[in-house]
Amino acid sequence: MKNLKFALSILAMCAVFLQFSCGEDDPCDDLSATYDGAVKSIIDNSCAYSGCHSGTDANPYINAASNDYTSFTGLSASLTAAKFTKRVLDDQNMPPADFVPDGKPKTLTASELEILQCWADAGFPEN
Repeated sequence: MKNLKFALSILAMCAVFLQFSCGEDDPCDDLSATYDGAVKSIIDNSCAYSGCHSGTDANPYINAASNDYTSFTGLSASLTAAKFTKRVLDDQNMPPADFVPDGKPKTLTASELEILQCWADAGFPEN
């Protein structure tokens, strides 16, 4: 009888644990992780500025074909080649801390990185 009570108490604790651990929301559920929804403003402020990926005044260290992040179409080549994911999300070395052409550092916040990760997880939807 003691073993049965012990087993039932363990089972009850497991049920409570599973209820709370499985009930957590995915942080991406509350985000508009699309290019048009939340990503474009992050890209515009952190990547598509003069001297980097603006498409007009190319940075000499960037391949011209991957220089225009001012539109989803311009950015899509880097998404397809997984360059964006590697540099921004995996290595987290974009935007580069030492490149500040307008005097303001272009760093990504934890919230922006979360939005970009959700966007990547969703397959980079445009809208």
